[in-house]
Amino acid sequence: MKININDLELREIKALRKSLNFIPLTGIDAMFIALLQTKISTHISKTEEKIKKEEIKSSKDLKIAIENNPEIKN
Repeated sequence: MKININDLELREIKALRKSLNFIPLTGIDAMFIALLQTKISTHISKTEEKIKKEEIKSSKDLKIAIENNPEIKN
């Protein structure tokens, strides 16, 4: 059964990722945790990149709206 982490806040996902650094690793668990760390780190990076792109788009949209608003005088 797969559980989706998309319902978690980015802060919560980062906390989970950080907590993986403190799990004692032995044998086959080491590989499992290493893969899990990589998956979560990748998810965090992609989410942060998506947030940054959305912020840039919002900023550009706001700039265009301001430039096209006849009520705002430069």
